[in-house]
Amino acid sequence: MTGLLDVDRLAGWLDARGLEPGLPIAAAPLTGGRSNVMFTIDRGERRWVLRRPAAVAVDGADAGMRREYRILAALGGTGVPHPGVVALCEDPAVLGPVFYLMERLDGVVLVPPPAPLDTDTGRAEVARSMAESLARLHAVDWRGRGLGDLGRPEGFHERQTSRWIRQLRSYEGRELPGVDAVTAWLRAHLPASFTPTLMHGDYHMLNVLIAPDPPGRVVAILDWETATIGDPLLDLAGFCEVWSTSLGDRWGTADQLVAWYSGVAGHLVGDLKMDDLTYHRVLYNFRLAVLLEGIYQRSLRDPTRAAMEDIGQRAGWNLDRARDLVRSSG
Repeated sequence: MTGLLDVDRLAGWLDARGLEPGLPIAAAPLTGGRSNVMFTIDRGERRWVLRRPAAVAVDGADAGMRREYRILAALGGTGVPHPGVVALCEDPAVLGPVFYLMERLDGVVLVPPPAPLDTDTGRAEVARSMAESLARLHAVDWRGRGLGDLGRPEGFHERQTSRWIRQLRSYEGRELPGVDAVTAWLRAHLPASFTPTLMHGDYHMLNVLIAPDPPGRVVAILDWETATIGDPLLDLAGFCEVWSTSLGDRWGTADQLVAWYSGVAGHLVGDLKMDDLTYHRVLYNFRLAVLLEGIYQRSLRDPTRAAMEDIGQRAGWNLDRARDLVRSSG
């Protein structure tokens, strides 16, 4: 037993669902997200991942678990790579918060790059698979899959700036320079229109499992806590931003990612170029700065973790990146 996982109570819950009843359980922490934590669960021939809120949970953590489970369940049969869900637990007598169990898949994250994929052909295949997997996600019939109430696409961009300013202020932490200039620019450059889709909200290399051997296809998209219905170009812009700053052009340029994405999702977004994504890149970096600042501020209050100074520094970096994009936009 740990403070976050009572194996005996978990065993009883699994038994009641006929999941390898009576067999011993092997559980171990799994690296992953920061606002939620995961454990590998092995029992008999079955291998799962358990996902639950962190020790100091954010507001609405239980609702977030239900939401993630619902999205993953809705993706079944769509062709979007994702882990299948096994069961959702809403009984506080088991572990306390709501949690869910999903299948465990074999794959690796791209950072650091696996040696078998680090070839000219391998790098191109990975980049293309990631771009096309995002496009397939955006092509999901979210209304037909029962996700029509997942978000409010009407007024999506009009709400963004005010929402993230409110969230930043709610932390009651430090002042971040440049917020006013970035938010004023965003309000002055709202997109005229967009086709709403299911968005992941945090699509990048660390949230995707890749097959470790060529051709290096995407095995699963992970960490759905920020998914909603909104502008798909915000997902694409974020993907390109993180890809370029983390891997550089050697693994594929942002222009190539956009072209591969458009080849699958052109019916939604048209023939895109990187210049079409400036607003979305600024918004992505501002939003990420706010989210990272929230993680940093929560770490200061969480007795089970050391203060995440690196996350605090990254929040400042992303805000600076947003300011640089504003300046270069003319």
